[in-house]
Amino acid sequence: MTPQRTAPEEEPSPLLVERHGRVVTLTLNRPHRRNAMSTAMLGLLDHELRKLTDRGGEVPGALVLTGAGGTFSSGADTREPDWRDLSRRAVRRAHFRTVFAMLHEAPFPVVAAVEGYALGGGLELALACDLVVAGEGALFGLPELGVGAVPGGGAVHSLVRRAGRGVAARMLLIPGERVRADELARLGAVERTVPDGGALAEARTLAASVAAGDPALLEAGVRLLRDSGHLDRTAALGVENGYWWQAASAANRDPSPSA
Repeated sequence: MTPQRTAPEEEPSPLLVERHGRVVTLTLNRPHRRNAMSTAMLGLLDHELRKLTDRGGEVPGALVLTGAGGTFSSGADTREPDWRDLSRRAVRRAHFRTVFAMLHEAPFPVVAAVEGYALGGGLELALACDLVVAGEGALFGLPELGVGAVPGGGAVHSLVRRAGRGVAARMLLIPGERVRADELARLGAVERTVPDGGALAEARTLAASVAAGDPALLEAGVRLLRDSGHLDRTAALGVENGYWWQAASAANRDPSPSA
């Protein structure tokens, strides 16, 4: 009897997309590699974020980023066969920079739901979000210097701004340093901690609450939040005034001086 050939199992997508009402969830889906970011995963992130931020489509009210299998992401996948090939690294780098740029420019808030590890590029992805919800046991770190690289996604700038130079120095310079979610919450880099396993549910609840607001005001709010942190007071007030008028016009409200 001739044995029947079975079709090979289809490789699961490294990125899952779900929509619940006005909230979209993007899930990094390589749990066997602690959601290390491969070229394919970064390309899909790039593609999906382009679609979500395209004003010709259905723009969500909020976005949740998370990881499958009880961890967020261990960073770039240094085990890819062509990891050391400079031309291929340039492709990954281009995707990475585009992803961060789109997160910063997204017209909706972005919430990270972090469990397990958020290391290297995984930490950078989490800190690129407007809000971070983390399981109490989640661990954050920047191992790049130990693998022949330096952080390239803005994590050091974000850590200095959100948590202070000291913790940024520890995570960058001390080999193997990992910082728990509760410490980063005390310092301001994590907005909310929950019991382990509960980050995604809490992040979705938070995102749904935020997404229920007026889209024009929500966009003005997130842009004001992102643009104000590095400015002095005078410049920040100028930016605030610009977004106030933008929101008032877009929402067709009477810009009364008493507002």
